[in-house]
Amino acid sequence: MKSEEEITQFICTILQSNGWTLFDQPCAALLFKMYKSAVGLKEAQAYLSGGKYEWRLSGQYYSQGRNILETQAVLIPIDCGTHQLHELCIKFIENVESAIADSYAVRLFLKYSLIV
Repeated sequence: MKSEEEITQFICTILQSNGWTLFDQPCAALLFKMYKSAVGLKEAQAYLSGGKYEWRLSGQYYSQGRNILETQAVLIPIDCGTHQLHELCIKFIENVESAIADSYAVRLFLKYSLIV
C-alpha cells in the first residue's frame, strides 16, 4: 500500500464486508455501524488518521459517558503490505465487536431480548 487513498479504500472495503456503512456525505469518520442496545440503536464510527510513520484505525462508540473504543485502535505501519493491512482491519473489527458486546446497554439488551 502506498497512498492514503489506497489504504482508505482498502479499509473501507474490508469494513463494508463486515457490516459497516459509508457515510453519504464526506465527514471526519470513514464508516459507521449501528448496534441494538437497551437504549435503542447506537452508532459506532471508524476513523483513519495518519502520520509520518504509521496510520491509526480507531473507533468511537459512547457507552456510560465514555468512548469505549478509545483503546481498540490498531496502528498500521506506513509501509505495510496488503496481507498485513487485511489482518489489522480484522483485528480492529474483532476489538470493536468485543468491546461493544461487552458494553452495559448491549448486555442489558441481549439479556432481556432472550427473556421475552
